[in-house]
Amino acid sequence: ATVQLRFDGWVTEMEDEARMMNIAGDQSDGRGGGIDNLLYSVDAEFSCFADLALTSPGEYYKQGEGSLIQAVFDERAFGRSNDVIVENAIEQIHKLFPSSRKLNCTWSNVVKLGQSLYREKPGQDKHRPKQATPVENFFLAGSYTYQDYLDSMEGATRSGLMVADEIIARADGATGLKAKSEKAAASKQSDAPFFATAV
Repeated sequence: ATVQLRFDGWVTEMEDEARMMNIAGDQSDGRGGGIDNLLYSVDAEFSCFADLALTSPGEYYKQGEGSLIQAVFDERAFGRSNDVIVENAIEQIHKLFPSSRKLNCTWSNVVKLGQSLYREKPGQDKHRPKQATPVENFFLAGSYTYQDYLDSMEGATRSGLMVADEIIARADGATGLKAKSEKAAASKQSDAPFFATAV
């Protein structure tokens, strides 16, 4: 379940209470208080979350309003009502950012999409495919593949780098991609009819 919570201040601003409460004027382009980044936590039921008003102000910042927290719960939340999920999300946000208890949630939304996320729990890595496949010169990249990070943009980037390493490793040597490419080109030339000339 994806939960969005709008507040009347900046939830992740922990150092300056006046800045946390200040939503006056135009604070677009990241001028609002708080952390402008995707956040991860093991201390909340949602593993990743962000203040969209800060990370993507062009789409989600609204003048005169504060944080728009988006948190992603796994399938365990599906059995609860939307109101209970919102209540749980607010409680956990307050636990992570105690100063946010001074703010009010002014709007909320819950979207439940079955099996839209995997659940990160022990033993799941064995189900994630490696970048190299049994099919020659066919590789997999993406956050769902086996790599060191959670299913995230960082994981997708790391996976892409791992694919590049696999390709480079296969490109070297007598049986590498370069050698195979040269052999294929030579084969094409030898298969040419007697009247064709090589270019």
